[in-house]
Amino acid sequence: MASTRPSLLFLTTDVPYPADSGGRLKTFKLLEQLSSSFDVKLLCAFGGSRKEDINGLKERVPLESIQAFQNHLPRTGLHFLNAILSAPSFNAYRIYSKEFETMVKWSAATADLVLVDHLEMIDQLPDTIESKLVYHSHNAEYVLWEEFAALKGTFLSKWLYEWEASRVKMLERYTVRRAHFTFAAPNDVEALCKVAGIESSMFRNTYHLGNDQLLELPPVDLEVNAPDVFYAGTLSWEPNRDGLQWFLQQCWPIIKQRNPASCFHVCGRGADEALQTIMRNSADVTYHGFVQDLDSVMSKSRCAVVPLRMGSGMKIKTFDALYRGLPLVTTSTGAEGIDLENKTHAWIVDSPEAMAEAVISTIHDPHQSTIMRNSARELCEKKYRYSGLLQRMEKELTSLL
Repeated sequence: MASTRPSLLFLTTDVPYPADSGGRLKTFKLLEQLSSSFDVKLLCAFGGSRKEDINGLKERVPLESIQAFQNHLPRTGLHFLNAILSAPSFNAYRIYSKEFETMVKWSAATADLVLVDHLEMIDQLPDTIESKLVYHSHNAEYVLWEEFAALKGTFLSKWLYEWEASRVKMLERYTVRRAHFTFAAPNDVEALCKVAGIESSMFRNTYHLGNDQLLELPPVDLEVNAPDVFYAGTLSWEPNRDGLQWFLQQCWPIIKQRNPASCFHVCGRGADEALQTIMRNSADVTYHGFVQDLDSVMSKSRCAVVPLRMGSGMKIKTFDALYRGLPLVTTSTGAEGIDLENKTHAWIVDSPEAMAEAVISTIHDPHQSTIMRNSARELCEKKYRYSGLLQRMEKELTSLL
């Protein structure tokens, strides 16, 4: 018997399983929700070689079908040059193949609704489709490129980053204008309105949350924990790598001088040799690599740090610390889009001296830190849970049909 449910084509970059990073987690949760009311066909640009992960996703989410390709070119100068000549953005070039584009075209022709998850996926769609189109933005991408230029660029690379930022702006403008509406984090809505030249009414607020199941765990007992500091993040992601290196070189020596007994625990896959060398050469820093159960490290720590200097959207690692009840020290970038008040819910500081002092204060005063983390947990319980968010997103999508 033919299904009477509407059909949804869901276009994303990576196979969203295991849900062990910010982008994957949000996509996985959204697929779980939408599969209850749509017949979902999932097309992924890469991850096709990870057969075990694909099967794991099939077991957990009742999708109509899933097809994953293996289009993920490395970040090289030659590929960057080719992207400038033949694609609307570097990331769009890296995931493109004619075979994938053709599959998207065929699938879109029979879908009632197409959800574009991540900016670069828009390049795979034909210019004209009859299906309703919705864009799910994970970041204001042009902001990232502009920040790369400001923080990381030499004269030549700065110029190239700024050029790519201008190209990404054009692609974001095209995508937002083409979509019936765009899901974006509140701080990204403002940035995207600037480049798209349209009213905020064309956006629907969403949040990029962490593992909110951590709220179900009993609070961490800060009074008995060692004076240790926790960090988690995917270290192949340049904003994470940059922030961690900055913290290790600019903040950690100050903290160690004042707190010789403190250790710094770093969790996350993807650290290159240069970053690993910095960690090995830093006093009492343990690099755990990928950790399946982060709580085994989190629950034994005194505070968490999210030392981001660049980025857009909402930060999953920020939410995970807040959910677990670890006192958080972060930057204004790390707190972006979240209704956090400095010294009420978390420390929000931007200079290395101020960040070091905040960590030291948190370590020295677990009683006050407990009060602060309890306020943060209460805020998350009231405002930042997946269940209500995903239901609202599903309602917005079904309203189009």
